[in-house]
Amino acid sequence: MSGASSGGGPVDAEADDFRIASSLYALRRRRDGAAPLKGLFGEPAWDILLDLFIAHCRGDDLQVSSVCIEASVPSTTILRWIARLESEGMLYRVADSADGRRRYVRLTQDGLAMMHNILGAIGGGS
Repeated sequence: MSGASSGGGPVDAEADDFRIASSLYALRRRRDGAAPLKGLFGEPAWDILLDLFIAHCRGDDLQVSSVCIEASVPSTTILRWIARLESEGMLYRVADSADGRRRYVRLTQDGLAMMHNILGAIGGGS
């Protein structure tokens, strides 16, 4: 689900934001892996938003359980943040049509817009 490319025209903002998000995500994981104390640099909301933005750009769906694992913090913490971000209108959960026990989490249009705004500001764009 990445933005349309015009084949050499203007910079694709979605692709640029994806690159920034992927780089930030990788840097955070390297930093966390190098830290002697686990959980020292916790920013669960940001980790969730980055993870979901990257998944959106790739056209992937993330299960709630995958978000919990990737954030490297207790699942109760992530579930609280998912609920908070959902109540703020940044993401939503949807049941898997094939397996009702499985739930996916996705960014809302407001969540996507916020991430594009933040990533654009980080990247020096708009």
